[in-house]
Formats: sequence, structure tokens, C-alpha cells
Amino acid sequence: MFERLAHFSYWISILFVPFVFIGMPILIISIPNSTDVIFDEGMNIYKFIYLCFNAIVFYHWFYCIRFLFKYDRYSKSIFPLFFFSVFYAPIYYYRVKIKKRPLRNKIKTEEKIETEDNSIDDSEFLELTRNNIIGVLNLWSSKEEQLEYQESDPSINVSSELFEQWNDFYTSDSEVLTEAFTPEEVSLLEKFDAELTIRSNPSDNTPPNIIEYMETEDWKALNSLSIELLTDFEKM
Repeated sequence: MFERLAHFSYWISILFVPFVFIGMPILIISIPNSTDVIFDEGMNIYKFIYLCFNAIVFYHWFYCIRFLFKYDRYSKSIFPLFFFSVFYAPIYYYRVKIKKRPLRNKIKTEEKIETEDNSIDDSEFLELTRNNIIGVLNLWSSKEEQLEYQESDPSINVSSELFEQWNDFYTSDSEVLTEAFTPEEVSLLEKFDAELTIRSNPSDNTPPNIIEYMETEDWKALNSLSIELLTDFEKM
């Protein structure tokens, strides 16, 4: 509901904001008597409609601010979103919700280093590999994070994303893997990878959405196993 309302308010903002700051001055200059309706002290249908559109525009702005602090807090968009408010809100919404630019909810060490010297050393790469794999296990273990991930971007299929992220970061028999993890930890990762392989279905081109997938035995088994492995990691 909130996503649909935000999308609706996006289109209202695109039409209404230019009308207020461009269309209304032209209207007042072209039709001087229109000021009687606009600046009349009493309430009329035109003022009521104007106030309703204002409320929708400011709802859109507040939605963008909430979204930024929840999913995109390290984005540079925070400054124009506050300083230019309703003017910039549709632009921000278009970039993050329609064009799907990457959200910046974490400070990424690799981006900072790349800015400085365009490279990272071996120890940092190993740490990054380890953090990425542990991060996927954490995502598999948390029903709440999966639902929040889906809410942040309804266009993606989180069910598929769970498998794809694991395949992106985990490579069996990789030297990096054996350097980033102890032999005992590698054994745990192999156990999860084997279970993931058994319960994945490459021939299924239309995987269920995450809410439906959570009702399956496959999700419950992988969710339970990821929680078990993370507990084992903490004990090591």
C-alpha cells in the first residue's frame, strides 16, 4: 500500500510542483481575476484541491527521507533532499526506485580504498570475502531481513537473490576461501553449499516470491541450517 501511494505521489509531485512555481504565475499574469479565487480568505473547491495536492507532495518528500535513512543513509542525496525538499524528492525517487541505482546503507571499505589508490591489499580482500559470505549466511538466517530486503525493492526476487548472492561469493576449492576461513569453517561452508545445491532448482525459471518461499520445506531447512552454522562460527 505504502509503495503504491509513494509511486502515486511521485507522479503528483512531478505535475504539481512545476505547476505551482511555473504554471500558477503564468495563470495569474494571464488571468488577473484568478487571484480572487486563489487568495480568497474562505475555503473553496480550488483551495481544497490545492491543499490536497500539497499534502500528497509533502507525503512524497517524507517518504523519500524515510527511505533514505532506512536503506540509503550514506548517499550524498541526503543534502539536496533536505535543502531542496519537494523539488528534489521526485528526482531521488526516480533514481533509487525506478532506475534502481545501488543503495548506500553501509560504508564499503573497498570503495574508499579504490578512491585513494584503486587497489586493495591481500588481507583486505580476504576480509572482504569472509564478510560477504558471512553476510549471505546472516541473510539466509533472518526472516525479518529477507522481508525488509524485499520491501526495499519490490522489483527484485529475494528468493532468487539468496541463491545468487551465495554463488557470487562462495567458490569451492578456492585458495581465497581456504585463506579467509579455517579448515573447520570451510567444512561448515561446504555443508551449507551442498544443502543449497540439493534444494535449488535450476530448471525453475519462475521461483516463488519470498513470502511463498518461506512456507516451503526448502527455505525452512536452509534457514535452520544457516542459523546452526552461524552459531558454530561464534563458538570457534
